[in-house]
Amino acid sequence: MTFRDNLQYLRGTRTMSQAELAQELGVSRQSVAKWEAEKSYPEIDKLIKLCDLFGCSLDDLVRGDLTGAPVEECPQVELAAEEAPRAEDAPDAEAPRVVDEHGYDEHMRVRAWDTAAAVAVFIASIGVDFFITGGHMAGSLPASCAVYLVGIAIALALTMPMYRNHVAFQQAHPHIEDFYPPARKAEAAHRKASGVVVGIVLAVLGLGTPALFANFHTMQFGSMTLFGFLGLAAGVVVYAVMMEHRVEVLRYNTAAQKVLEAGDDADQLADLVGLAQRLKNAVLVELRR
Repeated sequence: MTFRDNLQYLRGTRTMSQAELAQELGVSRQSVAKWEAEKSYPEIDKLIKLCDLFGCSLDDLVRGDLTGAPVEECPQVELAAEEAPRAEDAPDAEAPRVVDEHGYDEHMRVRAWDTAAAVAVFIASIGVDFFITGGHMAGSLPASCAVYLVGIAIALALTMPMYRNHVAFQQAHPHIEDFYPPARKAEAAHRKASGVVVGIVLAVLGLGTPALFANFHTMQFGSMTLFGFLGLAAGVVVYAVMMEHRVEVLRYNTAAQKVLEAGDDADQLADLVGLAQRLKNAVLVELRR
């Protein structure tokens, strides 16, 4: 018997689809399909997970014949449901708590911060341009463009490494167990609503700053304050929304599966990200001259 025959048999005894088995192992459905088509072979850690999942030895799984084994010799396959205590028989028993073993929460927090900071810096750079040069309509076009480029370079410096890290994290951990309790999710939704309200208030305050500084001999300071408030407002809203998306683990799992299935397209997009990073570095070199 081959590994493929054993895998198909064991999966059939649990009435698991390829997608369900893929989620248990943290791989894509295409990977399971390739294993069963003998186009590829799982890594050793995946083989160990299969042994733990189906209650068999590694030698039997790879070289043995599990298709002829009686059901009673594989209690974890079909008898687990019968032997497991029912919920009503153990009302005081607590369900096992799922932990964040891959650092998902910290990763998503950093991603939300970097994205929000990039948006805020880019918008605020417009106000800095008005303050330093008076805007591109004031006749200092090269200086105005330089300020814009600095803002773009800083935004790229924040977003490009973040994007690469996120794609790498998705590829390494395509499936995350939902470890957030309902209370944490409700708290995240409440904070998102509060963040949106704070963002709106900051935007309204920013729109009033040009009139506040109307008595000054120049509008440059008012313009800088306006775009500073707008950038801060946008950053607060983006951060609040992404922190709420952080607890939607199903959304992450769906996106991660798409990244794995994209294959070559993801590699091409990564190449474009690398090109953007090189352009950013070129801009910084030119600005230092």
